[in-house]
Amino acid sequence: MNVASICTRRVATIDSTGTPIQAAALMRQHHVGTLVVTTQTPDGPRVSGIVTDRDLVIGALADGAGAISGEIGALASHQIESVFEDDDVASAIAVMQGGGVRRLLVVNAGHRLVGLVSLDDLMAACASEMGGLVNAIRSGIKREVMDTLTAPAPLLLLRKPATGAAASSSQAAAG
Repeated sequence: MNVASICTRRVATIDSTGTPIQAAALMRQHHVGTLVVTTQTPDGPRVSGIVTDRDLVIGALADGAGAISGEIGALASHQIESVFEDDDVASAIAVMQGGGVRRLLVVNAGHRLVGLVSLDDLMAACASEMGGLVNAIRSGIKREVMDTLTAPAPLLLLRKPATGAAASSSQAAAG
């Protein structure tokens, strides 16, 4: 399974000069908890950070009114990690673990942003894979049970010991 199959393709962005209030409004409008922060360059907008709803609560609200009117770029995390869209889930987990982050930018071969993958996305993908393994085990058990129910029972030939006069003459001959 590759990152492209599980990432969120709808990426909401905000310019680094935007305010935390604008960021909160964009999060509500797009129903997301993360915005990619961009900075304008001569070549167009460039990713400069990521801001989450948690960043807004901890950074802006906890620091008071001054932080609310400041620039979102000051609250954004500049620890940005990325993976290619054709990377596998294990690679994304390794990058996330190495960078100590919960979200990764997903880029194409041309290094253009095409999505985001979160810790939740990766956990859901891994849970789905584990569910597949559980179903494989159950299927194997079911097949084994069905095989034992449909297979004919082996024939057992039992010899009945001789009784009566025949038993007495066999014992006399053996003795």
